Amino acid sequence: MLWWALEEIRIQRTGRNARYTQVVLELAWNAGPGSDASLAAELLAVGVPKASQLWPPIGSVVLVAPGSCAHPGVQPALDTVREQWPGADVRVVDETVAALTGANLDPEPAACVVVHLDAVHTSVALVAGREVVASGLATGGTRGLADAVIGHVREGHGLDLGLEVAWSAVVHGGAFAPSRTVPGPLSVHGSPITDDGPRPRRPAEVTLSPTELRAVVTPAYQPVVDLVARVLRNAPPDTARQATAGGLLLTGPHPPGAEDHLTEHTGLPAHRVTEPRNGFEHPQVLRDGVARLLAENPPTPVIDDERTERFRQLIANWARSPSDVDQDAYTPEELALLEALRLLPGRPNTDDR
Repeated sequence: MLWWALEEIRIQRTGRNARYTQVVLELAWNAGPGSDASLAAELLAVGVPKASQLWPPIGSVVLVAPGSCAHPGVQPALDTVREQWPGADVRVVDETVAALTGANLDPEPAACVVVHLDAVHTSVALVAGREVVASGLATGGTRGLADAVIGHVREGHGLDLGLEVAWSAVVHGGAFAPSRTVPGPLSVHGSPITDDGPRPRRPAEVTLSPTELRAVVTPAYQPVVDLVARVLRNAPPDTARQATAGGLLLTGPHPPGAEDHLTEHTGLPAHRVTEPRNGFEHPQVLRDGVARLLAENPPTPVIDDERTERFRQLIANWARSPSDVDQDAYTPEELALLEALRLLPGRPNTDDR
């Protein structure tokens, strides 16, 4: 499975041996009706402290989101950080800015249009001086392209494909450019569909030509083409002209040949940053961009070393005798920490240290 494409939020922790822990959260879900704006806040309130209970204090939190602060998950997350770790250095980064920085272009263009493909959306932004001038979001992403292939094969060939098989067809089927790994038409395997639904125990094979796949993938990718044009129209004329000269920067697991496809339809030169294994592994460009931004402007958290050492000792004491916790021996703040980590007797997961 494309495991990273199934995650609504992605987390990276660093700093086990440092003075403070750094947390990077990618808010990967699409905002809209039915979406839960509290996902990042809940992870910060419960998941991060529990997983980091033996680490140094949280001193740096970076939220990477499409649309930056406009993403509805950002503000609840900011409120949680300020409540949980008031001394932490917290930053919000638009994912297109992180993508541009992570691409590590030399020289970095004064302005360009960043097209970042993610699991369920594509962010398009005109970025000038690492500031977003105009932007937009197209839903679909890699899942949308794979789902388009799944739907076509179901209707046209009577087979049910898995997500990874469908994505392989997008990557290796030659929809936008001849495949380097599959010289001819691509064969895929799926389960025949009957009146009772898919039957996974009877695998069957179908051959998909590049022409057939192009007819499927092109309409699914068209919202990205349209969004590039709209972002340029919405930008100030002078900045749009600068971005036209800077061209398109494609980041994330775009299908092979997507840069030529966008150039053909927009007239702009395109540069693509290739992700590892064409999208079968976690995209790294956003994390690389955050690392560069923090290296250029290091976090400056306010760390209470005496308080940190007291909490470290508290956890160490509990680890030695978890079943013998005298609550009267702890301050309210220390009890709140044990409660947040679910370490008090009688709490769920007390024995799961």
